[in-house]
Amino acid sequence: MFAIGVDIGGTKCAVCLGQMSEDSVEILYKCTPHPTASFSPEEMIHRLSEDVRDCMAHAPDRPVGIGISCGGPLDSRTGRILSPPNLPGWDDIPIVERLQAPTGLPAWLCNDANACALAEWRFGAGRGCSSMLFLTFGTGLGAGVILDGHLYTGASDMAGELGHIRLSESGPVGYGKMGSF
Repeated sequence: MFAIGVDIGGTKCAVCLGQMSEDSVEILYKCTPHPTASFSPEEMIHRLSEDVRDCMAHAPDRPVGIGISCGGPLDSRTGRILSPPNLPGWDDIPIVERLQAPTGLPAWLCNDANACALAEWRFGAGRGCSSMLFLTFGTGLGAGVILDGHLYTGASDMAGELGHIRLSESGPVGYGKMGSF
């Protein structure tokens, strides 16, 4: 089965084509990543749509869909990016709808740390565990939680979000806090 992955991050956005089997995922094609800060959300979504179509052209068979990962906060149930501190201007973006419409493929949105937790639990070091925690340290700080064989997202998709930690009196501003991580 073929699937397309879209990662929307604070530093870069990237798209790839993968082939999944029962116990592994192989990346077949990667598009050139785009620096997030260089484009408006509208411009980036257009580029991501083009990249998804490029991946579709490289697939030996029609992909089953598009998996979209993004740092929170977001609403995975409605497919909306709500306003992540590491993505200025990405406020209430219906990303699932915006990538489904031009590609004709179904799409799903998942918090990036949750997506990583699921992948590690299914295909990586977490295989065989009933419960695990996945920590991510990138542009932001997050965690994905697997409890009793299920992804735990909490009441509002925020389970595992570690919040903003102030590390210094200067530096990046997140949610109005200078020097936050």
